[in-house]
Amino acid sequence: MDEKKNTMVKDAIILCLITLILGAVLAGVYAITKEPIDKAQSEANNAACEAVTAEGDSVQDNNTAAVSATQTYLMSHDLANAEVSSEEDSLIKHVEISEVHPTANGGTVYLATAKKGYGGDIGFALGVDAAGAITGISITSQSETAGLGANCENEDWQKSFAGKVLPGNPADNMYNKNESNDSQVQALSGATVTSRAITNAVKGILFAATSMEGGNN
Repeated sequence: MDEKKNTMVKDAIILCLITLILGAVLAGVYAITKEPIDKAQSEANNAACEAVTAEGDSVQDNNTAAVSATQTYLMSHDLANAEVSSEEDSLIKHVEISEVHPTANGGTVYLATAKKGYGGDIGFALGVDAAGAITGISITSQSETAGLGANCENEDWQKSFAGKVLPGNPADNMYNKNESNDSQVQALSGATVTSRAITNAVKGILFAATSMEGGNN
């Protein structure tokens, strides 16, 4: 019995040592790879920000106060831009903001995440000019269905956002299954969920942007 007990204790000690060693190895790998990964992500974000600014404009540093203010707005308004008291009903369920960059000409570039994609989160950069019109969108990450929702990375579809403004009726969608207009882009064929996720996120940002510039709620 004692021999069996001693064997169990030895096995437990060995297992603990293996766990500690593996933990140390993983920590080392993380320390080595974290900086290159962060650098690559930063470069990708910078490129996306530059891609969505108007010609002749330039992107400035991230404004953390604006990030907080935008998030607060999203948490207190819904998809019709009405004030809500519950986050469950708010825009924060559809979009989150990670960075807000003012531009030299009075516009703003947002690094954001659409939360309701078919395959999960969809990362994007959105440029908005001083008048509240979209200057560009760039999808930075997505896991949508190949050949359907993944077409959100299609250059022509992304270009179709340029110049769009909020709908006259705040409750209206910013996508249309058949055609586009001043406030709507044409939905991706066979990918209504992806189209809705991105345009709802964009609409939320435009609501917040208009409010920050003194627009009406």
